[in-house]
Amino acid sequence: MNPLVESLIGILKRHSAVQSIRIVNYDETPAGKLELKIRCSLVKNYKMQIWLHHEPKFQDYAYQLFTDHPILRWDNAPHYPDIATAPRHFHDASNNVSESYLTGTAQKDLKKVL
Repeated sequence: MNPLVESLIGILKRHSAVQSIRIVNYDETPAGKLELKIRCSLVKNYKMQIWLHHEPKFQDYAYQLFTDHPILRWDNAPHYPDIATAPRHFHDASNNVSESYLTGTAQKDLKKVL
C-alpha cells in the first residue's frame, strides 16, 4: 500500500474519535497517481469522508464531517478565487465559505481536521 495511505490510516487508527475506517476507493498507478476515498464512523454518530487525488506535482483534496447532511467541509477546488487562501477554503455548518487553515499536506491536514 502507498506510504501516504498507510500514514493516513495510522493517524485515523490512533485518534480517539475514530470508531471505524473503510477504504471506499483506492487506485494507484505506477506513475504516482493516487485516487483515495476513506469513510470513517466517529463518536456521536458523526461520519467523516476523506478524498484525495494525488499526483507527483499536485494534490486535490476534500474532507467532510457529516451526519445525514454536510456539517463541515474543507477542500481546494478552485471555485472561490477571491478567498485569501484560494483555492483552499472551508464551508461551515451554514455553508458559509471562508479561508482554510489547511495546507494541502494530507498528514498534517488530517490531524487538524480531526
